[in-house]
This record gives sequence, structure tokens and C-alpha cells, in this order.
Amino acid sequence: MKAWLVYTLARLGIFAAAAVLLLLTPLKWYWAVILAALIGLLVSYIALPKLRAEVTSSLANRRGKPEHDVDTDFEDDFVDAADSDAPAPRPVSDADRHASRREHDED
Repeated sequence: MKAWLVYTLARLGIFAAAAVLLLLTPLKWYWAVILAALIGLLVSYIALPKLRAEVTSSLANRRGKPEHDVDTDFEDDFVDAADSDAPAPRPVSDADRHASRREHDED
């Protein structure tokens, strides 16, 4: 079964159990439901960390990896050169590449 479905059903079960127990008390029904929601939130946060981790990892895997393009690589090289204390060669931008091509074409 999918991780998000198991996690959702577990959270709903915790909420339902808390709601049933609180509805048996002399509280008004809306206060019982509000308290059941808060109790369900707290209990599921404490009791379901493995399921929550599975859901987040499955969502992250569905997203895929970002694509790299020339601009991103240029920015990464520029930031890396700025963070380094050692003198580094200046990263070449697309504009510089096109300018050098135009110079070679004119010759």
C-alpha cells in the first residue's frame, strides 16, 4: 500500500479514537472534536515518524532531479570562485563565448 495512504489512515484512526473518547465525556461536541484534532496531531507527530519519513521520501523521489543548464553552471562556478581564497580563473559566460566566436568568425 502507498505510504501516504497508510499515513493518512493512521492519522484518521488516531483522530477518530480521540474523538470517540472525548465525545463520551460531558464536553460539548465541537470542543470534543477540536480537542480530538489537537490530540490526533500531537500523537501522530510522536508516534508516526517512520511513516512520515516514508511519505516525504516517496514525494521527493517523485519530484525528480533538477535539470542543469549553462546559466546554472555559470552561476555555480561564479559563486565557487567568489567563496575561494585562491585565485581562480574567471568563469566564462555565454556572452563571452559568443563574443569569442564572433572574433574567430571575423578573422
